[in-house]
Amino acid sequence: MSTSSALKHARPCWTLPTRSLRLNRCQIVATKPKVPTSAHPRHGVITAAAKQEYVAPSSRVGSTELARLELLSTVVPDVLLSQSLQQVEAPKAATSSRSVLAGIMGNPQSRYKFAVEQARFYDKCNLEVGADKTSCQVDKALVNVGAMFLETVLGRVSTEVDPRIAHDADKLLARGRQLVAMYQEVGVDKERVLLRMPATWAAIQAGKQLEAEGIACHLVLVYSFVQGAAAAQNGISVVQPNVGRLHDWYNRHPGMIRDPNAPREMSAMAKAGYGGSEINPGLLLVEKVYNYCQKHHGGRTKVMASGLRNKAEALALAGCDFLVMGPKVLTAMATAATLDGYNTGLSAAEDMPGSVEPRLSPSLAQLADFLPLELETVDEESFNNYLDMPGRELLQEGIQRLIDDANRLEPYFLNLAGGQE
Repeated sequence: MSTSSALKHARPCWTLPTRSLRLNRCQIVATKPKVPTSAHPRHGVITAAAKQEYVAPSSRVGSTELARLELLSTVVPDVLLSQSLQQVEAPKAATSSRSVLAGIMGNPQSRYKFAVEQARFYDKCNLEVGADKTSCQVDKALVNVGAMFLETVLGRVSTEVDPRIAHDADKLLARGRQLVAMYQEVGVDKERVLLRMPATWAAIQAGKQLEAEGIACHLVLVYSFVQGAAAAQNGISVVQPNVGRLHDWYNRHPGMIRDPNAPREMSAMAKAGYGGSEINPGLLLVEKVYNYCQKHHGGRTKVMASGLRNKAEALALAGCDFLVMGPKVLTAMATAATLDGYNTGLSAAEDMPGSVEPRLSPSLAQLADFLPLELETVDEESFNNYLDMPGRELLQEGIQRLIDDANRLEPYFLNLAGGQE
């Protein structure tokens, strides 16, 4: 997953780390600050560092698609599994979630496994019993791993709040505060943490209070405009629509209109199957949410687009605040040359306009039109009413996947403890 101090303001606090951390038996302790091996922005995204062979000036191109895109958007490598995180030098963000913990426990060679195992010795968790004890240990493991990620991550670590309480604002609030307190115990400031929650109405309300306390929130599973609008109205730091999953949903439902704002004749043709597949509702959603956040909320809520399946989708969202890109897309863009700053052999015109043009920007957002209904304040009733079919189905499916991850993970902790309370 990429420079002021608060992500919800003009720019995210994804800058140099304030400290490095290491494990010491049962807890994580602060050590001396660790300076990244390189501050060059390219090193933050290219997944394999290799010495470049000499290329004659007349044979060099001025830039790559990835390099040009990074001038417009913060590119976040999609390296969810901790083993992959080590392949990225100075990444801009990372995620500590239950699926990440499961990946760690399934890999005996993982350098993070010790961090997970030591969570069962956390004193405060041992004051609990039963399911509460196990949940506490999982939270501690998330924090241990997240703190280790911050040794190399330049910005923030997004830490998952238990998805089983996604519809309970009070419990989300309490667990979110608990996670931040655990981070602070090991010397990690709350400014370096994002709380990751599904974009339910309860999570938006909990996020509103957490943001007021200076705790940044990151809402995922955004598949409907009303989710993004409600999040922006309540001051949430980051919203994350998933382009690929929304596109897949419409491919499974060919009779659904992909772009309701298109001319009536075009919408009718798309519904009938003529040219409908060329419209990507996931890209349209990201664009709409971005424009809304910029035009009506000053860009305080950042948009992080994920689920990008190819470089064409990434280029279509050039200028979006954050673009989460997997290794295949990163490699394709890092090896795609452009004429930007092309070297003629006599001189390199590095400042020439590039072929990767911004598709999204604060100025372009001012030209976007919204229906009066879309500008109304969202309350719980309107949130539920305007959460459309794909938004409702994909949100529920996404939460269930996260719950399944949580349920599969907890036996690991019971086995580590020998099944004893």
